[in-house]
Order: sequence, then C-alpha cells, then structure tokens
Amino acid sequence: MKRVSFVVFVVLALASAPLVVCPQTENVVGSAMDKVGKMERLRQSSNYQTMLDMTFPEFGAAVTKTVVMLLPIGSIEEHGPDLPVVTDSLLAVAELGDVQQQLRNAGIEAIVGPPLNIGITNEAGDWTRDGTYMYPGSLTVSADTFVRLYVDLLHSLHDNGLRNVFLVSGHLGGRHVKSVARIAEEANREIAGMKVYYLVESERAAQLNLIPNASLVLLDRAQNFPMLTELLGPGTEQAACAHADGSELSLMLHYYPNMVRPGYRKLPEAPPSHFFAAIIAGDATKNPSGMGGLPFDKASAVVGKKIADYRTHRISETIKLLLTDRQQIHN
Repeated sequence: MKRVSFVVFVVLALASAPLVVCPQTENVVGSAMDKVGKMERLRQSSNYQTMLDMTFPEFGAAVTKTVVMLLPIGSIEEHGPDLPVVTDSLLAVAELGDVQQQLRNAGIEAIVGPPLNIGITNEAGDWTRDGTYMYPGSLTVSADTFVRLYVDLLHSLHDNGLRNVFLVSGHLGGRHVKSVARIAEEANREIAGMKVYYLVESERAAQLNLIPNASLVLLDRAQNFPMLTELLGPGTEQAACAHADGSELSLMLHYYPNMVRPGYRKLPEAPPSHFFAAIIAGDATKNPSGMGGLPFDKASAVVGKKIADYRTHRISETIKLLLTDRQQIHN
C-alpha cells in the first residue's frame, strides 16, 4: 500500500506542476506548427478539382460525356502582405469550380482545365519593371511566349477531344488581358474544329477599349463596383480597381481561408490612385503595400460568398447562352 500511495503522490505532483519547455524544444514545437500551417494552406489550395486531379482513364471517360472545358488563367503576382502570390490563379480555379457545378445543375457537363498559373504582370512592355512586376515575388513572361504557351495548350486539349473552351482570367492587368484576347483569336484561327472564347469583365474591356467579337465575349458588369462599394464601404476614393483589396480578401476568406495571413483587419486603406501611380511609374515607393481598391474593415467570408455567387452566376449564364445558341454542348 505504501508503494501505491507513493506512485499516486508522484503522478499527482507531476500533473499539477507547471509545464516547462526548454528553448530548444519550444523552437522545435514552433517549427512543427509552422509546417502544419503550411501544409494546411497547401491542402486548402487543392480544394477545388481540375483535370490535374484525374487519372487518365477518368479524364478519358469525362471527354466521352462532354467536349466543354473551363480553362482558368491566373498569374504569380504580389497581393499585399496578407494574400499569397498565387491568389489570381487560386480564385480563377475556385470560381470555375462553382461555374462547373452551376452548369451541371443545368444539365451541362464541363471539365475544369489545368491551371498554368503564369501570367503577364508588367505593362509598358516585355521585361519592363513596372506594373506589379517591380514587387518581390511577381513573375512574368513575354507576351508572345504567353500567347504561344496557351495556344499550344489548346492544340493539345483539342487532340485530347475538347472542342469548346472558355478562358476565364483571375488576373486583369492590361497587357495580360489583351494577350488573353490574342490567345482566343489565334487559337480560333489555327485550330480547326475548336471554338475558344475569352470571357472578360465588361468594365475592364471598356477601360482597355476592347471590342467584343466572336472570340471575345463580355461578362456584363461582372466587376460591379457599385455592389462592391455597397458591401465593403466607399473608402476615400471611387472604386476603380480591386487588387489585393477588401474584395479579393473576401473572396479568399470564402474560398481559401487558411491561405489568408493573420492581421488583415488592421490593414490600412489602399487608395486606387496610389496603386495606379506606382504601377505606371514603376516606383514601388509610391505604394509600398502593393494593394489598391476597396477597404478591408468589412471584408469577410460572407461578403466573399456574395461576390463569388454574383460573379459565377454571370459566368455560367454567359456560357449557357453561348452553348445553347451554337448547340455545342456535345460532339
């Protein structure tokens, strides 16, 4: 009995003692938690399936059911201190995942294509250090390389049985948007038996003087700055862009909450004029945060869902009209 009592006493004493962690152990634990956090963010980024998740028999079976592909186009570009550089690509994939489901609800099957991520992030010309390309982490390619890469990809998708492809870009830089329009035009000219459409926000098309045609289709009021202002507040300037701002933050909180860095509610307002002044001049000191657009204090996953629902409805309804008008749902 004495031995049992002694053991009980020791166990109780240890249980009530404060936990002391040596600095070395604390560093190991902290490092392990950092790795867990990174793994969670990576896992979060793969929540929305594309053809990359398919086995080749699964892809082959999918193409027997549909010849329609939704192809996300993004960029690797700074998105302020709170969002990852792959934000544009992630959002394009997630939005098209929603569009895929909305089309399926209407009896139209579609495959979400492979995200290549790379885009054009400078504005004055190939390799100029302006646009967002002047910020660390922003990558770019020449316009001709970008166009050729995607046209070649479309050739390959055609060889794999796809016939109707809808391009949707999460990145809206000027040279990038114009180059995506070139992709659709050149693919339609080069690839017999395939129809490629670039679906572009009507507001951005107007800013860039892009005229709709057989390969460039407007998404009517898809940006909808009045709606964004109503959801997030007017800020000190009229909304003219939405880069790493309250609206993109809200979309990320909705689709990829674990990818958003903490402290975003304390971010200062990022006026559009500061953003434009920096990217035009190629001078990051004019806008050190890299952000520009709507305020952050009302940003939330709820707001993000409202924006996402509005945008994906616009995209899916446009696709349905195009497919119905041309009867291109099947071979």
